[in-house]
Amino acid sequence: MSDQYRNAEDFVCDESFQRYCLGTDPSATDFWENWIKEHPEASGEITEARKLFSMLNANQGNLEQQVRELKDGMERSMLLKEGFGQLEARSRRPRRWLYAGVAAAVLIVAGTFFLTDRPAGKPAAVLPVAVSTVKTGDEPRKTLMLADGSILTMRNNTTVSLSEGFSKTNRVLSLSGEAFFDVKPDPEHPFIVHTKDASIEVLGTVFNVSAYPGNAYTETALFRGRVEVTSKEDPSRKTVLMPSQKLVIQSGGRRDTSFAVRSLAVDPVDHKAKEIAWIRSRLKIQDESLEQIAQRLEQWYGISIVFTDEAVKQYSYSGTFESETVIKALEALQLSYPFNFVAEQDRIVISK
Repeated sequence: MSDQYRNAEDFVCDESFQRYCLGTDPSATDFWENWIKEHPEASGEITEARKLFSMLNANQGNLEQQVRELKDGMERSMLLKEGFGQLEARSRRPRRWLYAGVAAAVLIVAGTFFLTDRPAGKPAAVLPVAVSTVKTGDEPRKTLMLADGSILTMRNNTTVSLSEGFSKTNRVLSLSGEAFFDVKPDPEHPFIVHTKDASIEVLGTVFNVSAYPGNAYTETALFRGRVEVTSKEDPSRKTVLMPSQKLVIQSGGRRDTSFAVRSLAVDPVDHKAKEIAWIRSRLKIQDESLEQIAQRLEQWYGISIVFTDEAVKQYSYSGTFESETVIKALEALQLSYPFNFVAEQDRIVISK
């Protein structure tokens, strides 16, 4: 591995790596994707760095300030490491201790969730989808857990129809309206979204599609991964999108239909893409129980959350964070007080 990057914290402190994690700079994305291919030995550090950056970027304040605090936290963690050298030797987990120490030091200073060196809860299990068509109606948002493990959050007045055999023989669906997709990778079964103007094919990625019947355009915005968009009117017309790009198809018949690839519209204040402002949830929490937080998540993401353990309801949290899906929000909460949850089609079950 390059001498410039000795550990996960070095990557996080690099501004180019930060832009790569945010997906807001195509040149940074290209650079780091190539760098990772050329340095396979750094895969473990890259994974840790992305996790650490994700925690820092959960919107606990100004990112630049947090990185400065990270550097300061790294120095403090080395002092902690020296003081607990014998403990590290006994536990044989020096890397985990350093990582947890740095993350905890920085996150406490930044005012986010307080981390402990306890194992996180298990990843969410996903149960099969029982229906083929889902409509949101007037609901602002509705979250659907698909049987393949993908997460679909639908906007109001949106309809999604799953093809027969979805998740078993195919991963094809039709969309009328707008939805945010977080797709699980499955090279053998490409994920395909049909809209009124186009078909969007992916293997595993995060993207947003706006395709309301009354609009004269269809917009596909890509955040991670890679998608190929094919025109319905002219199947020979294909466009491949890279992260931080969007394709706007302006309807008007075969002859005058326009295809325009543009950069995502980034808010100058919070540096987030405006295309998904409708789904992004910013939670400011001050000594609230998990039960109270769950009620807020239910209202925002449009999915029922139930508990099987009374003690879990009383877990208390303080901090501020932002997320695009209910799963990401729960995973952020797991960093502080571990719990387990199972994601079903239209509800989430939380247990101890």
